[in-house]
Amino acid sequence: MKVRFLGLVWLGAGLVAGGCSGDDGGATGVLSGGLSTTSTTGAMTDASTDATSSGSSGSSGESESEPGTTMVDPPPAICGDGVVDEGELCDDGEENGDDKACTSACAPASCGDGLVHEGVEACDDGAENGDEKACTSSCALAVCGDGLVHAGVEACDDGNDDDLDACSNTCVLGSCGDGVVQEGEGCDDGDDVDSNECTNACQLAACGDGVIHEGVEACDDGEENGDTKACTSACVSASCGDGLVHEGVEECDDANADNTDMCTDTCAAAKCGDGFVQAGEECDDGNGVNNDGCSSMCKLEFCYSLQNTGAEDLNNNTWLDACLAAPGTGVKVRLLDGNNNVVYEASGAKVGVWTADQWTSTTAPTNQYLVSNHNRLVALNNGDKLMITGRNSSNSGCGGSFGNGYGIVIYPANPNYYSNPKMIVMPYRLQVGTMNPRNFNSWTPGHEISWNNGNAMNTCNGPVTAFTGTFQLQITP
Repeated sequence: MKVRFLGLVWLGAGLVAGGCSGDDGGATGVLSGGLSTTSTTGAMTDASTDATSSGSSGSSGESESEPGTTMVDPPPAICGDGVVDEGELCDDGEENGDDKACTSACAPASCGDGLVHEGVEACDDGAENGDEKACTSSCALAVCGDGLVHAGVEACDDGNDDDLDACSNTCVLGSCGDGVVQEGEGCDDGDDVDSNECTNACQLAACGDGVIHEGVEACDDGEENGDTKACTSACVSASCGDGLVHEGVEECDDANADNTDMCTDTCAAAKCGDGFVQAGEECDDGNGVNNDGCSSMCKLEFCYSLQNTGAEDLNNNTWLDACLAAPGTGVKVRLLDGNNNVVYEASGAKVGVWTADQWTSTTAPTNQYLVSNHNRLVALNNGDKLMITGRNSSNSGCGGSFGNGYGIVIYPANPNYYSNPKMIVMPYRLQVGTMNPRNFNSWTPGHEISWNNGNAMNTCNGPVTAFTGTFQLQITP
């Protein structure tokens, strides 16, 4: 016989069974002062009495025992039977499961229970869930872009798709060299080359950043750059001629190659003895030796110096007077080119006492054009011969033009009139008489100094070679 307890109701002083049923059709009864259920197979008695239902006294079937109650424990709850029993929050019967809305423990599925609710949760690691874990506190798998930083996997996660901010789209912290220009970077080419357009500090190359931009800058000393430093403020290596004075290296820099101003082309301040004739100097032979034509004070020791400019630089007949009065018995002649390089130099001794009309010849002024009439030629130390005509020598014509006013001629060891002079120094025009140009072949104002690199010239039958430079005559002790 199966019995289901349906319930109990208190009636007055007694407990009335709400109903007891038996599958064998047995009858039910109500006991006063107690509970008794009678069936064909047995009897239920109050626990407080010793009497049984069979043969009990009393015509009405009431028990004589004191009122009391007999409780029947409900059957145990069974999770999975489809009935939500006491202690269960849900029971979907066969639908229960660890991946369902109602778990196999008859509890509603929830994030953090360690069970993955299929279709609702992507993951559930129970107490291990967390916003920095592989399974977040919302039971979603951690992914880049969810705004949560998965510890040990992501360096950052700002939850946006802006690849130019501090956190990239791959959840990596933005950094110089990642190839993406973030805030604060002027560029980012993703390489480690420091000399190209984008430096390793992710800034555009610029003069003064301390990095040499290859092909653009010659140098870059950063804060040390300066117009007085080895690397200028334009990131160009300091050099003589750039117009900037490199401190401790250059004395001056006027950005030109003119050696006659106050700064030479080696960026040294002009001074006597530097070999260049500057303003206030009469000469500068680059040494401090006296009696060599230029004194240690850069004063000419030559009694006469002629710089041939190509124009008429000799237009008087007194140009040699200073040499006539200069004390001394020695004679020195020099020829310098346009760069003040000596191309000819020789010396010798005066013969006799020179006068205005008699220098190297004692013959009459009308006959001094002819070298054979010069009995006091100066024998130079290189074998050449020096001839000087007097102030009033007066002849003309081609060969005669050698003897008209002051004139200087240097011949080789064997002088031969107009056919082999090596050097000629005399005014373009005749100085005594007509003042016409001299009659030498191809003669021009630029021929007032004539020199053919030491070769003989035929003044009447061949061209005379003009020379641009300076001739000097000195009377030495």
